[in-house]
Amino acid sequence: MHALNVRTNHVHAVVAAECGPEVVMGAFKACSTLALRRAGQLGAGCVLWSRHGSTRYLWNEAAVEAACEYVMERQDRDPEPE
Repeated sequence: MHALNVRTNHVHAVVAAECGPEVVMGAFKACSTLALRRAGQLGAGCVLWSRHGSTRYLWNEAAVEAACEYVMERQDRDPEPE
């Protein structure tokens, strides 16, 4: 985990993984849902997540650094870096 910012209605994470970002996002959603259900914070019929989300490959260190800076410091004021 390089960076994480949990917002009121979404989450931003910059993660290094040996699988694609779609797999990572699916795992985050599944584990978070399970934890919320076990804590009694989410009913069995409640839909928590959208169908997909933004997944991006970061191919070099500069891209990772830009994504981390956005997630931690700029997401309230700047568009996401390309």
